Amino acid sequence: MSNRVQSIKRRAYVGCVAAVLALCAGGAFAPSAWAADLAYPARPIKFVVPFGASSTADIVARMLGERLGVRLGQPVIVENKSGAGGVIGVDAVAKAPADGYTFLLTTSSTLVVNPYLYKKLPHNVDRDLTPVAMLGSLPGLLVAPPSLPVNSIAELISYARKNPGKLSYASNGIGSFAHVAMEVIKHSTGVDIVHVPYRGGSSADTDLLAGNIHIMWNSLAAASPLVASGRLKALAVSSAQRSPFSPSVPGMDESGVPELKNYNVIYWVGVMAPAGTPPAIISTINAEVNAWIETTDAKEKLAARKILASPATTPDDVGKLIRAETLYWAKVLKEAKVDPQSL
Repeated sequence: MSNRVQSIKRRAYVGCVAAVLALCAGGAFAPSAWAADLAYPARPIKFVVPFGASSTADIVARMLGERLGVRLGQPVIVENKSGAGGVIGVDAVAKAPADGYTFLLTTSSTLVVNPYLYKKLPHNVDRDLTPVAMLGSLPGLLVAPPSLPVNSIAELISYARKNPGKLSYASNGIGSFAHVAMEVIKHSTGVDIVHVPYRGGSSADTDLLAGNIHIMWNSLAAASPLVASGRLKALAVSSAQRSPFSPSVPGMDESGVPELKNYNVIYWVGVMAPAGTPPAIISTINAEVNAWIETTDAKEKLAARKILASPATTPDDVGKLIRAETLYWAKVLKEAKVDPQSL
């Protein structure tokens, strides 16, 4: 081989080595850059709650966020994006980068009721979100001011039949638990009770306490203190059986209303992520949630909010539950003749 050819090859080799070293110096292939990419989380995580402050989902998000912040070594920020029955917050997560730094913490109605309650959603739960874990479940508590002359769900139905259109019920928005839970009762029993939707639970509570609204499905945690103080009275829980957190209030199987014998409406709290979030990150958050809800601390904190801690779940478990409940609510809303709403 000629000296000239050898010289050309030598210069080419040296040039390649220099280029690789330059890239490494710039960080393109530096081990520290690889480590930063692989170390999760490398920055704060955000939980989007599609309801206002002090809602069930908001409170649970802050409980879990505090735990994850310690366990994962990064702050967990809770961001409330309320409106349109949770659609705004869910859509924000559905369109967020699937990088493991944005999650949805929500009650189940946004995932299993909204797809059939609204004419056209800006997202598709099955396509745009992926399940992560479940934290717990709870029934609602049907409450009324002391001035209403009924003391049970059976008496309420009887009174409503004798006074069609004269009773009203509050909800914290179209598609909320309070809305669909009462619509099922109205359809099942044929009573005429007027729906008055509010933008938030606090305004509804104020009008209920003042007697401007007659009844409302509320969370056990929010309503129980008002019942204990005598400012409201409890008529029933929305589950078939009594809740361990409110054992003195009958479940629907004890209602004495034949049409409500199979009524069992509960909701749960869970975590979702944008579709395409790396499976390793989903597994990490799932494992952390499952580990937390098994602790005595978590069970006590959830119980204080009248939430029954969930058994450990896999993302696949949550996905199956969402699909089953979506079919259930599609049937219920159709039978109840609840017309799809426009956003």
